Amino acid sequence: MNHNRKFVAAGIRYSEAVANARSAAAAHTEADEAARLASCDAIDLEAADREAHLNEPSDSGSCMGFTGGTNQSGPVDLDASGRASVKGNIAFEHARAEAMRTEVAAVKATREAEAAEVDLLAVAADLTPVDRPVEPARPAVQSAQPAPAPPVQNGINEEAA
Repeated sequence: MNHNRKFVAAGIRYSEAVANARSAAAAHTEADEAARLASCDAIDLEAADREAHLNEPSDSGSCMGFTGGTNQSGPVDLDASGRASVKGNIAFEHARAEAMRTEVAAVKATREAEAAEVDLLAVAADLTPVDRPVEPARPAVQSAQPAPAPPVQNGINEEAA
């Protein structure tokens, strides 16, 4: 395979690797955002479950002989509250696992793009002047003699002096 074909193949490989790395990074960003939102949901559900337990009516209506008024709040389903909290934590764990998987994929794709770049640069360095796909620009020709300097006006009239 001649050097031009190697150069083009390396360029295509690099281009595809960079596109894959960008796609993997975008997927990781989305998965990480989903994990963060799932964490927020889990925190809200856990707080709601703890609040439900705090608001649970106690069995004893009196303490040391004092009686309180009747509890006006409706019954709280502690089992449902606890299940919702556990489900929120499970959803967060799934989202966190997906974020970690996509992070690994993004790092791997970035390494592949870096390897493709190294290959592309190596092939480009191996191109001989005959194999170069683009003709190099011709150097600018500089004249051998410098341009004459313009006369200096000093404001003194030499004839009058």
